[in-house]
Amino acid sequence: MTKVTYRLLGRTGLKVSNIALGVATFGSQWGPRWTMPAAEADTLLGVALDHGINFFDTANVYNRGESETWLGRALRRRSARDQVVIATKCGYRTDPRDVNSGGCSRRNVVASVERSLRRLGTDHIDLLYLHLWDGVTPVEESLAAAADLVSAGKIRYVGLSNVPGWYAGQAEAVARWRGWPVPAAVQLNYNALERTIEHEFFPFTEATGVGLVAWGPLANGLLTGRYRVDLEERRITGDGRMTQTFTTGDVDPFRPVVPRVIACLTDLAARTGRTPGQLALAWILSKPQITSVAVGVSSGDQLLQNLAALEISLPPEDLARIDEASAQPTPYPYTFLTDGIQALVHGPEQLRAVRPTTP
Repeated sequence: MTKVTYRLLGRTGLKVSNIALGVATFGSQWGPRWTMPAAEADTLLGVALDHGINFFDTANVYNRGESETWLGRALRRRSARDQVVIATKCGYRTDPRDVNSGGCSRRNVVASVERSLRRLGTDHIDLLYLHLWDGVTPVEESLAAAADLVSAGKIRYVGLSNVPGWYAGQAEAVARWRGWPVPAAVQLNYNALERTIEHEFFPFTEATGVGLVAWGPLANGLLTGRYRVDLEERRITGDGRMTQTFTTGDVDPFRPVVPRVIACLTDLAARTGRTPGQLALAWILSKPQITSVAVGVSSGDQLLQNLAALEISLPPEDLARIDEASAQPTPYPYTFLTDGIQALVHGPEQLRAVRPTTP
């Protein structure tokens, strides 16, 4: 039986599985491809627990709150609450009639946590992410509210999600300065088609010790091999979310990198006997900066397919092939961090001495 391994979440003592189960599909409110019957959700959670997954990811807006309710109910049925780490989020507007029902203000953070606790049927949340910076609320206000909730025992750890690098850096520095709980983790979109975070967040997490959780590892299924993309006609064919319902994240199937990556994964799959999706997951899991990968699935069988990626140890040449196929032009100012430019600073003979690892 394929089982997960466990990693510390950032510089905390909290151990989380390197595969987290995203339960956005727990619920009945979001329509096809984003919902499932309650009995199937219960079965899926059982499969996850049986294979060692102890990290479950939800949010107060997933399926209009039902995701939290169903997750809490399924855990209670198995008396498993104390054995798992529940991560939830707040930030998106939840009530169109209430202008204060969204954002990261003290008012909304505290109110959102109280509602999430009721839906989850628990007395504490293990990890609360700010789902996104609302563009208005000062970081001090959000962090102070989270610190008070930690002191009250209602949340254990604080995290950030979908934020720019400068905001994460500011939050980490302010928390340390004020003596508040520092962010334990940052959750960001990362896959072979979306590698932007490598420039800012890989160095950030290495320097600060903040954990990094990847969401969207298969780009809404685009990397599973079930789709065909025609760049000239701007047409995508296949059976799944990309053609039948809404998607999440910055998934543009018509960028030139998409067919390159799909072709690379398809070729490796034919050679290794694995699926393109498993190889895409294995590539992410090979990154030492990644603490855990949150996968979203619609069935227990699909989860087992994803867990099979844990059995794969890609050789350096295959990792390099995926790296090359998914490479994007280096954006400014990171062009000034390349070896060629840095050699003008330190001298080529000293570069390796002063920078043992270079981009």
